Amino acid sequence: MNNPMPEEQSNIELLEKRLCASWPAIRKAHADTTGRRRDLNKLFSDRNSPDTSVVVFGSIARNEVTSSSDLDWILLVDGSAVPEHKSQERDVERALAEGNYIEPGKSGVFGKMVGSHDLVHNIGGEDDLNSNTTRRVLLLLESLPISNREAYDRVRRQILRRYLEDDRGLLYAGGEVRIPRFLLNDLTRYWRTITVDFVYKQRSDNDKKWALRNAKLRMSRKLVFAAGLLHCFFCHLDADASLAREALRSFDLSPLTAYLETQLANAPLDVVAKACLNLRISEATSRALFDSYDRFLGILDHPEKRAELARAQTHEDLRSSKAWDEVREVSRPFHEALIALFLKDDEDLKSLTLEYGVF
Repeated sequence: MNNPMPEEQSNIELLEKRLCASWPAIRKAHADTTGRRRDLNKLFSDRNSPDTSVVVFGSIARNEVTSSSDLDWILLVDGSAVPEHKSQERDVERALAEGNYIEPGKSGVFGKMVGSHDLVHNIGGEDDLNSNTTRRVLLLLESLPISNREAYDRVRRQILRRYLEDDRGLLYAGGEVRIPRFLLNDLTRYWRTITVDFVYKQRSDNDKKWALRNAKLRMSRKLVFAAGLLHCFFCHLDADASLAREALRSFDLSPLTAYLETQLANAPLDVVAKACLNLRISEATSRALFDSYDRFLGILDHPEKRAELARAQTHEDLRSSKAWDEVREVSRPFHEALIALFLKDDEDLKSLTLEYGVF
């Protein structure tokens, strides 16, 4: 009888082993995510529409499901608009409600049908609304198709093609370094947009859930942006991208598109772990990144602490909140470790960050 092949370890597991570390909250979140994904795939197992995909975002796409995680989703439509799509949207909404999944927030970005045209063709300009930018960037950085993925794969590929084909520097710039700057600049624009929108929501929502939103901005939102930067810089640094880099010399973007598609399938935390494993990142930086993020996930997975963060909004609330104190304690070393990752430890990554990530 043939012995089963051992399951391939993730970058996070490899890094945990290398550092002799223990990140129980990260492991639990991954296991909970696996169960949630299995349930969702079962829920939508009978979907076979080639022009639509149910796409989920947030913690389930990042392998970070905790006890009170909500479910951001869209019905992604790639094709001619037909009346049946509205029925499919209602079916998805009904199925998730019957499954007792927590609804998306009330921003209007998620929980609805979304066509591919604006995602692919409105990159920049007045028609690229915040909602469109958010869906497009998160479709690349933290999304997951449930059951049928044909439409999802097509749309992501077309978005990547737009970023790469419209970036003349990739094919015609001099020098050896070819970073996808159009993509990089849009990821940076998204990060700056959500930091500004955080302050807007602080005013428009009368500070509701301020502490919880701030905690996510300090940690998970910042993590997604960091992973996006690494995806762009890995186009130059990663040995697995060598054939794609060589193909650019003959004006062929297809290998780079395929490389990015493959890499974007990895969750953000796994991307950061890959950098810690493959670049010259110090053990202290790696430990600080993952120790602090493990504590953060532990806070979110603690019902009382999460509820306390959701309630805390006034200055008096924050001064008396032990959960908020914990968030501040873990977010500082996480932030400092990200600075070390991009600007101190590895000279090549530092050079790329200064050259392409600042101006």
